[in-house]
Amino acid sequence: MVAPAYHENSFVDHELSANLDSTFAFEGPEKLLEIWFWPSENDIPNFVNNEGLRCIPLEKWSEILDLVSCKILSMKSSSFMDAYLLSESSLFVFPHKLILKTCGTTTTLACLDKLFETINVQLGFNSKFKGSNIYKIFYSRRSFMFPEKQIHVHKDWKHEIQLLNDHFQNGKSYIVGDFTSDDHWYLYVGGQDETCKPTTTTTTTTDNHKHDQTFEILMTELNPECAKKFITSRKPGVASLIKSGIEEHDLGHDIGLETMEETGLDKVFELFHGGLPSPSNSDNMVFDEDDDESDDSPIPEPIKRQTKDKFEFIHDAFSFTPCGYSSNSVTSNEGGYYYTLHITPESGWSYASFETNYPFGNDKNGVDIIDVLLRILQIFEPKKFSMTLITEDVGDNQISFSKLKNSNSILQDHGYLKQERVMYDLKNEYKLLYLNFAKSKN
Repeated sequence: MVAPAYHENSFVDHELSANLDSTFAFEGPEKLLEIWFWPSENDIPNFVNNEGLRCIPLEKWSEILDLVSCKILSMKSSSFMDAYLLSESSLFVFPHKLILKTCGTTTTLACLDKLFETINVQLGFNSKFKGSNIYKIFYSRRSFMFPEKQIHVHKDWKHEIQLLNDHFQNGKSYIVGDFTSDDHWYLYVGGQDETCKPTTTTTTTTDNHKHDQTFEILMTELNPECAKKFITSRKPGVASLIKSGIEEHDLGHDIGLETMEETGLDKVFELFHGGLPSPSNSDNMVFDEDDDESDDSPIPEPIKRQTKDKFEFIHDAFSFTPCGYSSNSVTSNEGGYYYTLHITPESGWSYASFETNYPFGNDKNGVDIIDVLLRILQIFEPKKFSMTLITEDVGDNQISFSKLKNSNSILQDHGYLKQERVMYDLKNEYKLLYLNFAKSKN
């Protein structure tokens, strides 16, 4: 564990937040870039500050994000990471890795050269750190709703791959799902081979992968009654900036936190005690890894869980005007875990995304991946959604993979029919599960 990178554990640009006008925002699906510079915080070179990437000042991240065409609205820090809420989605900075997720017409990959330049200067590598030193790289996105509006390399997947291959080694790309539809998913993975040791001297030998997995739910055609909860009547400008003596705040953040509480998005990971209409009871479900027909297996009766909540979350949320919502939630008491949500509720192209690296499958945590999925679906009630789970094929991770893989029966009970299920064995002992569902017309 390392100390937060800043003297204060939070930052808010109230003036920018108050004046931000998202009237012309349109593209919900995000571009997701995850770069592991080292296997863990214990593998950061001796000559580098043990805060690693977290020692890079906020103003330097702002310069990098300028190339992506987004701004920092606010930041929350824990002992494990810094979570930046952006004008277009989120940035998470750990000592050894970063996750950048941006929507709209942002140019996510345009920042790579500046990112490496900043790391070399701020961390003292003297231009020696390059893309070939990267331990792992993941880049993914859903198919765009308005691809013709994109700019830079993001107009075409082949151009994105070419740029990524110019910066990273051992790259592989995948197009997952029905390419003839408007709902499929792209993935790029690269970095050092698992057999290669990190190219820098490390401080300590450590177990590099305690529980690495990323779970996404990408939803479209939200129930209008659910979507309208993310529409606000507030106006941008001075009316949204509140000053009281030396204190100031802005309505975007105030309403964002209120919306988070009203919709239950602050309770996504609270343990379940039979609270859902047709709850998942996947703790009792038995799965056969090799049985592809196990989707239709019966679901046991509900049980009540007595496990005490393990993780406590720090929340940061923002309500855009005239509509839209983003939030980051990071653990304050255990591990470097987060969940993030982004909603564009406009009628005709409504979209919501949920992403987390929460360690599902670890019995000590008590929260189940199927329960979280059902809670998110209950909040947004989409007509269509897809899910992705990228996980290391080790230990407890296999439990969550199996549960999600065989979720067809319980989702059918909630009115959803499976359209596709795709599984890949990726490089370096990673597995990918992709699922696509649509609301039954009955």
